[in-house]
Amino acid sequence: MEHLLKKAKNLFTGYYNLLLLFLTALFVFRPYARSDVYLAGWKLLLTVTLLTAIFNSKHSRAVRWVSSILSVPTVVLCWLNLEHHMGPIFVANAVCTIVFLTIVTTSVLYDVVLRARVTLETLRGVICAYFMVAFVFAYAYYLIEFVTPGTFRLATEGLSVFSYTQYLSEMLYFSFVTLLTIGYGDIVAIKDVGQTAAVLEGIIGQFYVAILVARLVSVYTFYGDKQLLKEFEHKQEKGSV
Repeated sequence: MEHLLKKAKNLFTGYYNLLLLFLTALFVFRPYARSDVYLAGWKLLLTVTLLTAIFNSKHSRAVRWVSSILSVPTVVLCWLNLEHHMGPIFVANAVCTIVFLTIVTTSVLYDVVLRARVTLETLRGVICAYFMVAFVFAYAYYLIEFVTPGTFRLATEGLSVFSYTQYLSEMLYFSFVTLLTIGYGDIVAIKDVGQTAAVLEGIIGQFYVAILVARLVSVYTFYGDKQLLKEFEHKQEKGSV
């Protein structure tokens, strides 16, 4: 019983556990409803997720300070955009969110790939980084559509880019489908900038999995061989006594 309790405790302690939970909820309950109450709830969840990305991730002190400072305008503009559908606020909100998520995602990738250990914490970080890459591209598509209208042909025609509830939901869906290289075709990038961004995300999705698997296998092999070497040396020492 104590062993099971210890395993359960390990599951919910450490870095990336809360972040993974909130990122999953952020996508599952993405802003597909047009209700202002629902959208406000989603923005609240987004705010909590952004803060969790800072304090529930393993960052260097510099990254933590930069992301903390950048989170202030990101959160403020996010809430301002709820009531004020103005171009400058919209652009500033999208840019701040993209920059914030890019910095945090890069830091997480550095932690889980370059300093990888085959642990449950590492696996949580890997999934979190994958989610955040999709969110970065979703906001990028969102911004591209605002700057060059008609870049994407949506499943629901006639949406305004300011229809934050539905439009961002569509871009999140498209981003995850593209990152996973599924490509259902219900949402299509028509113009050059959108097509380039979509292809870039697809390439990242493919190489992310390939590089990550190779890295984790090499780390696992290294530590496995190191453990075997220690056991062998320990047996040699016991045999010589």
